[in-house]
Amino acid sequence: MHSTGTTIERRVALARRAGGPEVIEVAVETLPEPGPGEALVRVSAAGLNHADSLIRSGGYVVTMPFPLAVGVEAAGTVVAAGDGAAIAPGTRVCGTGWLGSCADHVVVPVERLVPIPDDLGFAEAASIAHAGAAAGALSRVWPLEGRRAAVWGAAGAVGRLLVTRLSGNGTEVIGIAGGERVAVPARLGAAHVVDRTAGDVAEHVREATGGRGVDAVFDPVAAATFHTSLAMLAPRGCLINYGQLGGGVTNAALGDLFTSGGTFVTKFNAGAYVDGFADVAGLIREALELAVRRPEVVTPVAARFPLSEAAAAYRALESGAAGKVLVVVEDG
Repeated sequence: MHSTGTTIERRVALARRAGGPEVIEVAVETLPEPGPGEALVRVSAAGLNHADSLIRSGGYVVTMPFPLAVGVEAAGTVVAAGDGAAIAPGTRVCGTGWLGSCADHVVVPVERLVPIPDDLGFAEAASIAHAGAAAGALSRVWPLEGRRAAVWGAAGAVGRLLVTRLSGNGTEVIGIAGGERVAVPARLGAAHVVDRTAGDVAEHVREATGGRGVDAVFDPVAAATFHTSLAMLAPRGCLINYGQLGGGVTNAALGDLFTSGGTFVTKFNAGAYVDGFADVAGLIREALELAVRRPEVVTPVAARFPLSEAAAAYRALESGAAGKVLVVVEDG
C-alpha cells in the first residue's frame, strides 16, 4: 500500500461477478483515507467464513453488488484515524462487518473495531470475531435456560462458542460432531455428545433426552439435516437454521411442523438479535475474553494462505476444511 495524498492504494481480493472461488482475483484499488469516525487498519489476518461464499455465489438471501471486495472478518493494527475516531494508531483490533477485509488495508467505522487482548494473537482474533458475534446472537433466539438444546457442528468455530455460552447459562447441551472432534463439545460443557457419523443422530439425541427431544436445534447445514433436526425436537421446540452448508431447504412443508409436534422453524437473521454494532462489539469482547481464559473455544487454524492466493483459500474453505481458514497478510 502507498499513499497518494488524499487516497491510498491497497491490494484486495475482488470478485468481479457472482460465482465460485474462480471469480476471485487480487486487484489494486484506490481506498479513500479514513473519514470522520473511521480508521485505517493494516490487516494481518483475514478470517474466511461460509457466509462470504454464499453472498459471493449470488444466490443467497443476502445480496451485494459486484464487483465485490470479499471478506468481513479480520484482525490488524490501526494505522490512522479520521476526525472524531477515538482510537489510537498502533492499537491491535479485530472485528466483523469489515466489508472487503480480505485485503492488506481496510477502512472501518471505529464502532466496529474491538481491541485484541494482549494474550491473543492476530490469528486467534481473526478466528473468533465473527463466530463470537454469531454465537452470542444465536444464544438469544430461543429461551433455553434450564432446557435442552442440540448443536450441530459443535466442534466448529461457532459451535464451540455456542456450546460454551449455552452450557454456561444453564442449558443442557447435546453437541453433535464427527470423527476425532467428538471429544471437543464435552470439554466445552456439553452434557452429551453425539457422533454424527455413527448411526441415526435424531435417535441418539432422543435417547439422551429420555425420548422427549430437545427444545431447540442449532443447525448450520440446512438441506442435508433439516428433517433430522425436526425429528430431534420436543413438542413446540424450535429449529434455528443459521447457514446452508448442505444447500438450501427446498423439500419442506407446513405438514412437517405438524407431524414433528407443532414445532417452529426460523432462518437466523443476526440483525434481529443485536442492537447495533456496539452490541456486536460487546459480544466479540466477551468471546475474546473467554478465549483468553479457555483457549479451547478457538477453533484450530486449518490452513493459512497469502493474500495472493485468496481464491485458493476460499477453495479450501468450501472443500470442508476442518478448522479456520485464514488469509495472512503479515505474520502476527
